[in-house]
Amino acid sequence: MTRPTRPSRPSVAQIRDLFARRSLWQSWLDVEAALAESQAELGIIPAEAAYEIRTKARVECLDEAALTADIARTRAPIVALARSLAAACAAEAGGYVHWGATTQNVVQTGRTLLMQRAHHALMQCFDDILAKLADLAEHEAKTVIVARTNLRHALPITFGFKVAGWIEEWLRHRERFAQAARRVFCAQWGGAVGAMHAIGPLGPELNRNLAARLGLGHFTVPSRAGLDYFAEYILLLGLFGTTCSKIARDLYSMMADEIDEVTETLGDDVVGSSTMPHKVNSKVAVHVISLAARLRTQIPLALEAMQPSFEGDGAHNQMISAMVDQACPLAYELITMMDELIGGIGLHPVQMRENLARSGEFLASENAMMALAPLLGRSRAHDVVHHAVHEAAHKHISLTDAVMADRSLPPSVTADLVRNALDATQYTGLSETLALDMARIARAALAQPAG
Repeated sequence: MTRPTRPSRPSVAQIRDLFARRSLWQSWLDVEAALAESQAELGIIPAEAAYEIRTKARVECLDEAALTADIARTRAPIVALARSLAAACAAEAGGYVHWGATTQNVVQTGRTLLMQRAHHALMQCFDDILAKLADLAEHEAKTVIVARTNLRHALPITFGFKVAGWIEEWLRHRERFAQAARRVFCAQWGGAVGAMHAIGPLGPELNRNLAARLGLGHFTVPSRAGLDYFAEYILLLGLFGTTCSKIARDLYSMMADEIDEVTETLGDDVVGSSTMPHKVNSKVAVHVISLAARLRTQIPLALEAMQPSFEGDGAHNQMISAMVDQACPLAYELITMMDELIGGIGLHPVQMRENLARSGEFLASENAMMALAPLLGRSRAHDVVHHAVHEAAHKHISLTDAVMADRSLPPSVTADLVRNALDATQYTGLSETLALDMARIARAALAQPAG
């Protein structure tokens, strides 16, 4: 299907660079500039000072070497940044830099801006994958495959149905991200402890204006101890990453020689093994599984980080900074690999049929039971088919013959009735319908902005 042209996605390297030092400094400068402009709008500082601060609030306007040295000397990055920005400003403007703010206000709001940018890139890739899943579910809606529960053959389904289950889980994550966005992407401004001491009655309005200017939400009580929103986002990333890992594990297992229903279409030049030329090892699914595991390791840190003492403490602030700087690039790398995995799936429908044939009629034993139930009663029908399965397996005869060998069956139970009921290729339930339904639902969701 034709889709509207979308802007190109950032590379993994660009998202990593987003959390590198220079980008982080710029995010702090963006907060300082927005703070000055918001204060000027409320008459707290002169408008010309705010203009000058905004003009000079760029990394290239600062003496980076001096800033680096000052941070190393003071161990107070925002103090050093405020000094550097103040020195770059003309006339009296420098005296109004960082007016009424505290370090955590700038550091965490800056990181929230970076998180938000990374999140927008993540959701763009997220929806690209959703579109691929919709296409896959629709295209493979009729491709029969065996379902496995407890690692053993269960019932016949279609591959499109399998994908439909992934789509619905994917959509639940999309909804979670959308609902959490208004809680997570918020400015953290309230002064030294969050009660707006230095600004006074204009504090709440400044809080709202600053947040709006930065494109963020705001907290009514901007407590420095309220770090649950960072933790929530990391937990959501971990939850989403686990879904990616689950799908990748399914596909990885289906690549095994004994199953051989799926492959990664990586091209002829990709080398599977350094010692065994015949091997074609997974490159993408294993990467997804590994990245998801690394992302999940951030969850305990997130839960620890949201428990600062009293009105805030530096140890937990450092946990938050390290956690965000690691988790956001990890999540983006994970989703780009997931995009490659879903886009590069190669199916082996012939092998799918052969695997289905290994269990053959047994896969439709439920259908035979339900066909016999109106004639025998459900419990009696179950016992008849269960006994027949045992006989067929041990005597190496067809399940149809094993059922018909039961002399207690009434004349209304015919061989044709049993044989038709045991055709596994025709017993796929609503697999095709549900696959097509979820493809439509996914496309409808894509018409709405992601969170």
